[in-house]
Amino acid sequence: MADVKSGDMVVPGDQLCVIAELMPGFGTYDKEGIVYAATTGSVEMDLNERSISIRSGSRLALPIKGDVMVGEVIVVYDQRAEVSLVKRNGENILSGLLGEIHISNVTRRYIKSLQDVLKPRDIVRGVALNTHEIPVALTLVGPDNGVLAANCSKCGTKLTLTTYNNLICLKCENREVREVAKDYGVMFGLETRQDLAPKRRPRPSHGYGDRRSGPRRHTDRRGRGGGNRRYSDRHGDRRRR
Repeated sequence: MADVKSGDMVVPGDQLCVIAELMPGFGTYDKEGIVYAATTGSVEMDLNERSISIRSGSRLALPIKGDVMVGEVIVVYDQRAEVSLVKRNGENILSGLLGEIHISNVTRRYIKSLQDVLKPRDIVRGVALNTHEIPVALTLVGPDNGVLAANCSKCGTKLTLTTYNNLICLKCENREVREVAKDYGVMFGLETRQDLAPKRRPRPSHGYGDRRSGPRRHTDRRGRGGGNRRYSDRHGDRRRR
């Protein structure tokens, strides 16, 4: 028998029945033979058609693959992060949805831990990788995706972008790193400050063949210095004899 009856109020992710009993209709989806609610609303069963639907004044709440999602990072672990989603394709989400980011879906470059490029309270934009599932799997890969705004871990002030993924706090001068979107800070009125970019460290000089290290010392075949002088002295002695 179905787990619900006609008129019951449900929210996204609620289990409704098994597909052997009723076929999924509007506002529902099936996964591994179980029918779930995909939106908030009231249950409506059609026993003649053997279907179950959700009637709601809002459109389908659960995202589909390819939807652009915006949310706030809740918690960050080494391998994954959880996000509270607030926008779908530019429109506000009425019911809260949970998103999840795996470390493999953040950047194409190697990172040891997700905590190195994401922090709680970061505002991120990503693309949904699955359809009608909770949590919503997200990818931040690509120039349009990533962190849109971040707060200083020390004083809480909004961080300012300098270059690439480098950020600085204009209040306490703390520097941090994030995997940012190309329009980082635009939504929050933050300007990029390339003049505050971290200075590059000079390459270490090993001295060999470097003009600044002074003239090279002449050596003979055996690696000893002054080879020319020793050769001329030796032949000069022979001539004197």
